[in-house]
Amino acid sequence: MALRMTQHWRWVWLLCLLPLIALAAPTPIPDLHDPVVDTAQVLSAGQAEQLRAQALDLQARRGAQLQVLVIDSAGDEGIEAYAQRVFDQWQIGRKGVDDGVLLLLAMGDRRVRIQTGYGLEGAIPDAYAQRIIDHAIIPRLREGEPGQGIIDGSALLVGLIDGEALPLPAETDNVVRLPQEWRRGDSIVALSMLAGFVLGLWPLRRTPGAAPRAAWRRPMEVTALVLVGALACAVFTPGATLALLLVMALLVPVTTLLGWAWRRSRVLRWMLVYLLVGCAVASSASVWMGRPVPSLALHMVLVVVLCVVAMLVSFLVLALRNSWRAGRVGFCVRLVILLALTGMFAWLVPRIHAQAGNDGGTVFTIVGSFVLYIAWTLVMALHQSAQARRANKGRRRSRRYDRDSDSRSSSSSSSSSSSWSGGGGRSGGGGASGSW
Repeated sequence: MALRMTQHWRWVWLLCLLPLIALAAPTPIPDLHDPVVDTAQVLSAGQAEQLRAQALDLQARRGAQLQVLVIDSAGDEGIEAYAQRVFDQWQIGRKGVDDGVLLLLAMGDRRVRIQTGYGLEGAIPDAYAQRIIDHAIIPRLREGEPGQGIIDGSALLVGLIDGEALPLPAETDNVVRLPQEWRRGDSIVALSMLAGFVLGLWPLRRTPGAAPRAAWRRPMEVTALVLVGALACAVFTPGATLALLLVMALLVPVTTLLGWAWRRSRVLRWMLVYLLVGCAVASSASVWMGRPVPSLALHMVLVVVLCVVAMLVSFLVLALRNSWRAGRVGFCVRLVILLALTGMFAWLVPRIHAQAGNDGGTVFTIVGSFVLYIAWTLVMALHQSAQARRANKGRRRSRRYDRDSDSRSSSSSSSSSSSWSGGGGRSGGGGASGSW
């Protein structure tokens, strides 16, 4: 028993070591010798000179220090932790004033970071820094002009330090972004979901002659996996640990169930393969269009959502098919009624949006769509059940008729027989009787 428990929890201890494995040797920090440090050789001589002159002019006028750093990669620790180490080692800004700002670009990681000192948090709030990255730097990076992106972003930073208002963002920006803390924890969520899927693939082996495993064993394994992911989030993303824990508590059991069903359903295997291929195609298209690739966690969440949607659609298709087979007339009548309800719902949606606003209209659309889906599935399924009950009743009647005909045929055959007769036996009244 002890040996089985040791083998059972071995992989749990291995997962506990994942945060320690991630703490590899940190990426070295270059020496500070200039307002512009470009170790990746991205900036041209003219661009570097323009940035240098801008930083020196800002320091002469306001005393604030603007530092530009371009590297190839921040390593496994992430650009946020690396920027903090750079800031602490270089001690950007004046002592006691803390008026330094770091503009960090990691070309190999495709990441940008603006790190501000305590003295500039009022002039450059996090929301303003994010807008500069999203609307001034990233568009230039997508166009293959990193030097111009750094120049545009640093100019806006200087304007904020001088007290100028930040320009409004473009209205055409439709890129969906996760919060900063969530973007740092997406890999942890993705690894937890992947581990849950592998756990679902792991068979529950039973030793001959031993008692079967308790029903709580698999839920305990899933709980341990979620707790290990929460521990990793507490180490690397302390600001979003609770939110990421809730996400993993919802998604890891789902991926575990998918792993369990993978071994039992060939249709589900092909469905997941198609979804993974679709995610790979979407990532390739994002790279080809010059846009950042969605995180692995977002891909896996998309796969789970599409699996749920595919399951709901398959239930409806099966209900429609079985209802059609049960009776063509009943199917058509129900189809006309359901289409009328769907048309009425589609007529109400824009009017509810106009009266209750976008929030109320969105809630009405989501709830109404779910109720409409339940109505379609139940109505078609009840049609199938009614037909099945009538078919079963008909089969019972036919069996009764067959029994009656058999008894009549046996009695007629006995009466018509002349070669068989009683031998003079007697009975004392024993036996049994019943009614029906």
